[in-house]
Parts: sequence; C-alpha cells; structure tokens
Amino acid sequence: MNQEYFAVELSGSINLGLPLSDIATVAQIEQKDICIVPGVAPFWYGVANFKGSLLWILDSDRFLNLETNKDRPSETLTAVVLTQEIEGNQRRIALVVQQLKGILTVESGKLKPLVNSVASALQNSCTATFATEDQDTYILNSTAFLRQLHQQSTLVSV
Repeated sequence: MNQEYFAVELSGSINLGLPLSDIATVAQIEQKDICIVPGVAPFWYGVANFKGSLLWILDSDRFLNLETNKDRPSETLTAVVLTQEIEGNQRRIALVVQQLKGILTVESGKLKPLVNSVASALQNSCTATFATEDQDTYILNSTAFLRQLHQQSTLVSV
C-alpha cells in the first residue's frame, strides 16, 4: 500500500515527511506579523493572524533540538500548517521549515524502523524512516508530535 507524504527540510539537513492528509496549507509568514507571547516555551515564535484566526508558529529546529546555523531567522518564514483532531479538539500549528521538497509516495514495505542513534525528539515524533537517493527522510507521526508539543508547552506554562 502506498502512502503520501509532504517532504520538508529542517536545519541540519534533516528531511521530514509529513502525512499529506494532515497538511492544511503552506504559508509564508512575515516576522513582523508574529506576536510574541510571554511565558510560553521558547520553541514558539508566537502567534499570528492567519485567515482570521490565531495560528501558533513553531520553531521546529528548537523544538526538535536540531543543530542550527542561523543567527537570525529571515524576515519571511516558510511554514507548513499541520491540522489534526485529537480527543475532540482541532489542533493546528505552523511548522517552520527551511525548504519545501515536495510530495513523496512511499510503499509501506519500504519504511524502516527508527534506529536508537536518532535524537530523542525525533524518536518521540517520528515512526519510521524512508531512504531516498541522497538521504533518509523521517516520517512524522502527527498525533504523537502534536501531543508531545502540547504536553511540553503545558509543562512550561504551568
């Protein structure tokens, strides 16, 4: 059975495959349009008005503890808006990425389990890897990712 993912690149040349069914849209967000929220976890850029409602903007590199070589983020951020219903609540966040790679179609049998040497933040958020021609792509488990994000955000703000 084939599954489709939207591939993105994060800092440190980490490729992430996001389930296509969980992608709401891709957006360009201006830094000046993001409102910093005091007292929240440092992996949040803040919130922005997106199509008439508030959208939380996630610094994915910081949340996943990735090596980053950026001194200052660019004025315009590229983000993939993930949406998922968890326990009756609609969750929606903008995951900031370095680069959009495109759609991947993967046969289920070609997915490999994660190895123990993968960073713990990726292990908690991803279910498998898929080898492409140039490197591995980590397959995101959107439900686990959003639950982990919610839990870590709640612990900080309490």
